[in-house]
Amino acid sequence: MKDAYAVLTEKLGYAGSRRLTKVLKRLMDEEEVEIVTSLPCSVADLVRKLGKGEETINKRLDGLFSKGVVFMTSKGYQFARGITQLHDATGSDVRSDDIWGNELLDLWEDFGQAEWYPDRAKKAQSQEAPTWRIIPARKAVSEGTKLLPAEDLEVILNKATRFAVVHCPCRRVARRCDLPVEVCLQLNRAADYAITRGTSRELTREEAMKVLELSEEAGLIHSVPNRSEVAAVICNCCNDCCVLYYPLMKYGGLEKGVAKSRFQAKVDKVTCNGCQVCVERCPFGAIEMVKVPGEKKLKAEVDPEKCFGCGICAVKCKPWAIKLAEVRPPEHITV
Repeated sequence: MKDAYAVLTEKLGYAGSRRLTKVLKRLMDEEEVEIVTSLPCSVADLVRKLGKGEETINKRLDGLFSKGVVFMTSKGYQFARGITQLHDATGSDVRSDDIWGNELLDLWEDFGQAEWYPDRAKKAQSQEAPTWRIIPARKAVSEGTKLLPAEDLEVILNKATRFAVVHCPCRRVARRCDLPVEVCLQLNRAADYAITRGTSRELTREEAMKVLELSEEAGLIHSVPNRSEVAAVICNCCNDCCVLYYPLMKYGGLEKGVAKSRFQAKVDKVTCNGCQVCVERCPFGAIEMVKVPGEKKLKAEVDPEKCFGCGICAVKCKPWAIKLAEVRPPEHITV
């Protein structure tokens, strides 16, 4: 018989990982992990299988749900469907800090650096299509620019019925930057989950838009699953901590893992005042200062190959010398 923790590391794709085992042992005691390895299963079946009382089983399941280890589905409680779901659910819970301090976060980061991050980059390099895509910053889009519903933040929020914000698990775990943390936006059923679990603040639609505006001002990238419908989450990511951008930029595979927006930043060198704010803000290193004939000041220039069309550079361009130009067709966004 396999050790129960070993069963779960194998389910998560990291069989035998000592580092992931430490994470799981911090999250679950031996009684809890025995329950989790038996899922999916009804409470009645758990009572018969494990020989424990119904009240004990329900209490344990409620605790595991609260910790972000199990999730309610149409079939009942189930263990996390993958490593990202487990990381995000447990890492975003600020309540755990009172119990464990930084211990759980440190265990996640140790596992990430040694195993998960390089593995994620390797998998991204071989996948057929990006699993995530970028939505351009709302403040970077010129008035009159026609956006598709799938890339228009206002349209996306108008379609949603419930909103919540949670703390970014990536920045909580990595702690490599000081950018805003409470900016991970949950929509609809994802918001229901976070609110029911008690790990979020419920927002109005207007408050949700303010979270997105705050993220743009701070230099965070709007990122969503690579589908035309945005119905669950809008992540606001940095390149220092994000479990998507950080490993793909460190080990390679960024373009394989993340789809660029349909736009590209372009600089009007006549208007550019050479302030270099855009160079500092670009998360992809796509902007450099170049010498322009007849000009004393260096001017900004965008490398189209490196630009992902996030618009973060344009948000803080005071002379409005950088604008997003449409360079890809509507079909670029996966249906």
